[in-house]
Amino acid sequence: MKKETTDRRKFIEIIGLSVFTGSLILPDKINARSIGNIDDSLNHIGPKQGYTSQIGTLISMLDWISNSVVQTTKNMTVDQLDYLHDKDSNTIGSLIMHVVATEVIYQDITFHGLNDFSKGNKEKWSVAMELGEDARQKIKGNKLEYYVDAMKAVREITKAEMKKRNDKWLLSGETKEWGMNNYCKWFHVTEHFANHRGQITWYSKRIPK
Repeated sequence: MKKETTDRRKFIEIIGLSVFTGSLILPDKINARSIGNIDDSLNHIGPKQGYTSQIGTLISMLDWISNSVVQTTKNMTVDQLDYLHDKDSNTIGSLIMHVVATEVIYQDITFHGLNDFSKGNKEKWSVAMELGEDARQKIKGNKLEYYVDAMKAVREITKAEMKKRNDKWLLSGETKEWGMNNYCKWFHVTEHFANHRGQITWYSKRIPK
C-alpha cells in the first residue's frame, strides 16, 4: 500500500510541476512505466500497462463507461432491448449501437485523418449513427450479446491503435473546423457513452412489467 501511495504521489507531483512551470511533460519524460505499479482493475482510472500515461487514463475511462452500459443492460431480453417508449424515441439496442458507431467514426477521424466515416464504415454504421426511423426499423431483434460483441470488437481496434501512439499525439490534432485536439475528440466519445447510458437507464425504468 505504501509503495502504491508513493507511486501515485509521484505521478501527481510530476503533473502538478508541469502545470506550475507552464511546461508540457511528454512521454519521453513520463510514461506508464515511470509511475511504478499500475493498477489495471476496471475501477482504477489512470495510466494502464502498454500505453503512455494520458492515453492509458483515457482507455481506463472508456472501459469504465462502456462497462456501465453493459451492466445496465445485462439482464435485458430481446423485447426489452427493442422497447420503444414513443414514436420519437430510440430503442435501447439502437442506442448501444449508436455509441459504438460514435467510437468508429472517431477512429476514422483521428487514426486515419478523415472527416467522416470511411466508405466501408459508412455503409455499416450510418444507420446507427443517424438513429431515427431507419434505426427503429433496422436495429432490432438482436440478443444483448450482439451489441456487446460489437462494442468489444470496436474497442479492441481502438486499443490496438492507441498503443501505436503517445501522449504528444493525444494532445495534438486540432482541426480548423472544430478546434478540438485528439484528447477532446476521444473525451467526446467517453461523454457520448455516458450521455446515452443515461437515456438507456431512463428507458429501462419505463419498460412495462
